[in-house]
Amino acid sequence: MNFIKNTSFTQKYLIFLPLVCLSSLLFCYFFSNKFGQIIDNESNMVFKNINFGNGPLIHNLMENGIYSSKFLNGVDFVLQKLPILPLLIFLISKISTNFYIIIIIKNLITFSFIFWMIVLYLKSYNLNSNYLFLFLAIFLIPYNLFTSLNFEYADNLVAILLPSLFLSLVSKMKQKYTISSFIIFILYLTKTSMFFVSLGIPLIILIFEKKKYFIHRKKLIFLGPILAILIWSSFSYLKTERIAIGTNSLTINSLGLTLALDKRFFDYYPDKSMDILFAKIEIPKKLNNEWKIFDFYKKKNKAHLSNKENLKNYLMTFPKKILIILYHVRRDSAYPDENGNFNNRIRYSLILNKFFINVSIILSLYKIITSIKNKKTFKDDFIFFSMISLSLLPLIAGWATGKHLVPISILSYFYLVHKYLIYKSTKKTNF
Repeated sequence: MNFIKNTSFTQKYLIFLPLVCLSSLLFCYFFSNKFGQIIDNESNMVFKNINFGNGPLIHNLMENGIYSSKFLNGVDFVLQKLPILPLLIFLISKISTNFYIIIIIKNLITFSFIFWMIVLYLKSYNLNSNYLFLFLAIFLIPYNLFTSLNFEYADNLVAILLPSLFLSLVSKMKQKYTISSFIIFILYLTKTSMFFVSLGIPLIILIFEKKKYFIHRKKLIFLGPILAILIWSSFSYLKTERIAIGTNSLTINSLGLTLALDKRFFDYYPDKSMDILFAKIEIPKKLNNEWKIFDFYKKKNKAHLSNKENLKNYLMTFPKKILIILYHVRRDSAYPDENGNFNNRIRYSLILNKFFINVSIILSLYKIITSIKNKKTFKDDFIFFSMISLSLLPLIAGWATGKHLVPISILSYFYLVHKYLIYKSTKKTNF
């Protein structure tokens, strides 16, 4: 340990890389043992068996070079998934189709990114390189590591990108808004729940960044979301003759809201998988186009919420969802076993994660309120509080599972470490 502490950032990185490879191999071992259908007899990834809708899309890209996949009613969906994760796996498959190699390469890319974002943050404050370990300690929590090493759902990328965005924004780097713009660009094209973060954070920076050096440079942060919107909107128009933007970026979003509005919602959420409820929804056979499906359920949702009683009932689900987000520590989204029982045991990783979320929200609110009273700056605290609020907003409107909250947990932990380091570096009690 003393040897590692006395090494440079580059030397630490060379030690870090084998650890990422080892963690990836362990992940592959446990994952393939549990989900054997993901690999063939020669250890190649069976791409069509990747879950969460990405598998058929990647398979079609590989076999036919077409960005689409059959989903509901046998309809070809172009706008079922945002492109970053499926394209990343697809591009890595050009190097190798071996399951283990794909996972290792993917994780070397993602974990290297957050490693160097931490390094840039520490350098900007002239902080000791050993604080790197303090940030990375969050990945010692098993569920956080498992989610970040995963490849099937976009949350594995958001778990890297969201805390990296925070570090960039609160750093003293001269190019922080250029880097933040790039991260927001990727976030927008990774997961629709990042829409509010992608548009809201640039507006907050525009308002709160007062330093003379950044008076013009801060506007660069808008390039990322603008470019992402233009690319995805143009792609959707060329492929479907309609523009997909914002919360309507995917044609399955309206169906997702239909599930959240279903009167049986809490019969399933959070303990049972929402896929079980989804399977009970009958899609009219006449809907033979993805936009027809989107419009059908959008119209249905609008009609449902136009009733004041229905709207009130829906809004009254928010407090319960917030309590689940803040305090639920049992395994969620479970499928029944052969006897119809659900495994909802306590997931101990979530206890720590929920602790970080709760403490960080309380601390940031306290710092914002006291700073306003004392007429002091609270930009870093407000950036964090805005990021966590904008991230949670679509999850409260829909629903949040454990894996959805991993990026927010890591973000919360990074905020707490940031406050600790600022406190320690300034040697003040009122930091």
